[in-house]
Amino acid sequence: MKLRIPREALAEAVSWAAHALPARSTVPALAGLLLTASQDGAGGMLAVSGFDFEVSARFRAGAEVAEPGAALVPGRLLSDLARALPGGGHDVELAVSGSDLSLRCGPAGFDLPLVPVEDYPRLPSLPPVLGSVDGALFAEAVAQVAVVAGRDETLPFLTGIRLEFTADALRLVATDRYRLAVRDIAWEPGSAPEPRTGPEPRTGPEPRTGPEPRTGPEQTSAAGGGAAGGRIEEPIVALVPARSLHEIARSLTKGERVTVSAAADDTGTRAGSSGGGLIGFAAGEREATTRLLGADFITYQSIFPSSYVGSAVIERQPLLDAVRRMALVADRHRPVRLAFEAGRVSVDVGAGGEARGRQSLAAGFPADAEPITLAANASYLVDGLSALTSDEVELHYTTPTRPAVLTGRGGDGYRYLFMPLRQN
Repeated sequence: MKLRIPREALAEAVSWAAHALPARSTVPALAGLLLTASQDGAGGMLAVSGFDFEVSARFRAGAEVAEPGAALVPGRLLSDLARALPGGGHDVELAVSGSDLSLRCGPAGFDLPLVPVEDYPRLPSLPPVLGSVDGALFAEAVAQVAVVAGRDETLPFLTGIRLEFTADALRLVATDRYRLAVRDIAWEPGSAPEPRTGPEPRTGPEPRTGPEPRTGPEQTSAAGGGAAGGRIEEPIVALVPARSLHEIARSLTKGERVTVSAAADDTGTRAGSSGGGLIGFAAGEREATTRLLGADFITYQSIFPSSYVGSAVIERQPLLDAVRRMALVADRHRPVRLAFEAGRVSVDVGAGGEARGRQSLAAGFPADAEPITLAANASYLVDGLSALTSDEVELHYTTPTRPAVLTGRGGDGYRYLFMPLRQN
């Protein structure tokens, strides 16, 4: 393998692929980044890939390829070097020489030890295309629901974000049992990406293959009639690890559209099957895949109240600031109280014999409505108010002990449900 590539292009490619490097691995080859150089009549390409059996990341960049080939090098070391290479418009020259990869950039040169390419598992390819979504909107929606995803690995469904693809919208849902967040956004079913130039990079002769992806629970096949000819006849559902999806969504695109792909079900099994599947995302030169969680999600629709006793409208930022102030006074076991009365809401915390705080804010609360006090975990309120993007929020309630829901005034498709705490 021998090639020349702009320094900035190499740094961007390595930075993206390094997202998939495992923190620790019992397979030494997974600590490496795979560099694959290919060429055709139109020019050359360098693909930089990372994989940890759960998440893969690949970046394709144009390069002057003199000799096609593949090299597997220590990933963290290459990532550090790519950021530290000298500037000044220098290109980077990469060449395999014996058991090393030679890296030259202007006055700086390095020799990195090679890891046997044949030890690297086969990288998963992008599954069939489901459709595309605005990248910035998708990243915002993922961040809004990821804030409530649980971290208890003994209950896998709590650590995921449920994606529901229909003909009209893409819905994202997450919960930690005490909170539930839902966001609906527009998307375009069945829109495929532009064809890539250049051949698909290969990792070398017959690399060792990792576990084959399987279709996950509550996942309708993309190839079995779910998304045919740009139409979605039945909902396609995938439960994606929240941490992986959040990282992919916020790093994947700079204003581009994101193409979403999902593994086909070769068994014909539709929603409710067991096991784990694969979902992929692509934008520009970036690609990523992640395995789905093999767990059933809760029937969340019934958790939302069918009707509300009342609601109040408050300016979001002043309320968020007030809750943050009260949280400084409250210990982790003490709730923040929201007391609503005609035209006002009081945010207070504490009781006799301990630190106390109180702040009053204007609120759109009807004068003829029965006053109500809701007690809630301060961090839950902070998370929900921070996730909303509107200037005003509306709090919908039933009783002091039943679920309450925060939405943006004017409606952006985001709902944040939390459980009030019982007051002593």
